[in-house]
Amino acid sequence: MKIKDIPKRLGYILGAQWTRDLSWTIFTILLARYSQEILGQIVLALTYGYLVKTIVDVGLNDYLLSSFSRGEEHPRALLGEVSWLKACVLLPVLCVLWSITGQQDYGWQLRLMVLLIATGFGLDAICDSFFALCQARGRQDVEMRIRIPAALLGIGFGIACVLCKASPLVIAIYKPIESLLCLGFALFALHRNPFHGFGLAQLQDLVRKMKSGLIFTGMAVCAMFYNKINVIFLKRYGGDAEVGGYGVAWEMVEGLATLVSGALLGKVIFPLLARLWKENQVKFCRLAGQTARSLWAAALPVIFVICVESDRILPFIYGTQFETAVPAQRLLTPCLATAFLHNLAAYAMIGMGRHVLLFFFYLSGLVVNIICCFWLIPASPLTGCALALTITKVWVAILTVSFFQVKARPMSGVQWLLMLVTGLVSVTLYLLTLPYLPRECAEILGLLPLLGLLWKWRPPSAFEHEQSDNS
Repeated sequence: MKIKDIPKRLGYILGAQWTRDLSWTIFTILLARYSQEILGQIVLALTYGYLVKTIVDVGLNDYLLSSFSRGEEHPRALLGEVSWLKACVLLPVLCVLWSITGQQDYGWQLRLMVLLIATGFGLDAICDSFFALCQARGRQDVEMRIRIPAALLGIGFGIACVLCKASPLVIAIYKPIESLLCLGFALFALHRNPFHGFGLAQLQDLVRKMKSGLIFTGMAVCAMFYNKINVIFLKRYGGDAEVGGYGVAWEMVEGLATLVSGALLGKVIFPLLARLWKENQVKFCRLAGQTARSLWAAALPVIFVICVESDRILPFIYGTQFETAVPAQRLLTPCLATAFLHNLAAYAMIGMGRHVLLFFFYLSGLVVNIICCFWLIPASPLTGCALALTITKVWVAILTVSFFQVKARPMSGVQWLLMLVTGLVSVTLYLLTLPYLPRECAEILGLLPLLGLLWKWRPPSAFEHEQSDNS
């Protein structure tokens, strides 16, 4: 693969992702304005769907991508083995899900909605195997041509249902439509049935091969569970409307965090860190430090703006009925900084080969999250749900970033102090001037120190010569 091809291939992935994200944003806004309760039911079903997808993936996507890239296996045969394994896992997982929703005393309509959307996510997990092959062969353009029409048709169906004021169960069909189209387009592009000729011997061989990746499966499961189970608690103690409020509060925070952690850190920074840790640890520390400072500097102004403008942003976009979700969104804003810095530290730990320790960090996060859910959500469902997730993410970030700081020292003590002082000056300026100036002027004054830090710690130009690390 040529270096000059990297931006183009990353552009294919981002093009598909942003097309779906834009469609999804429109769908969410229309649904929120149509019915807060139905939005809550969709958010709950999506929560179960993400959990199902994580389990069905069984941590095989990274194994697939590396195997396809190295050419160690016959790609179509390996694709068939993994697809069969995921399909075999999906059916019992859906049966367990149906049982769990029954134990939660959900109505039959809500249970069917959860099952429909979770089935779609399970099919997505199967389809991801084919996309791993596309990425390994540098054919992100094929992935884009599959994902974009599937998303537009599937989510477009959901948007049409909302505009026609259809029932929640009919609206939920959007996800199976999107996933089936995606799977159908993938099979057509593959020009063969990957499920053909698969037997028990191949399944046993695949299970033996994937043993080394079980630790990554454990990390993925822990992370997904501590990110999502608070919604299940919220449904139990707060109801559908509260789940809908949490959904819109989290939507903006999650979108920004996923964009940075997935597109920048996962696809650009992580491969560089993994290579530099083995080849040149001085350059590793330099890249880690520059990335950490830039991410902190980028996160703080965004957090500030969301905190001071949340009471305008949510009602303007989703409707005045979501004013009660404003405190929840403000409580969730620290998740932006933790997502940026934790993901950087986690990728660095994987590059260092410290994935076992990282798994135990994630496991501790799951324990903390469960305790917080039982403790905080019953007393104050919506704010407790947001606070439970924020506490969990801050806890995990403290563990990973602390280890990263001790091992690689990406930021000096002076830089940490500069960042803290800048944040305090920003908040102080805002609070002191707010009673005497128009709100917008106070917000701009509070934002200026953070923008100054962002300029100081901006990433170097791609045309600059490599320089030594400095503050």
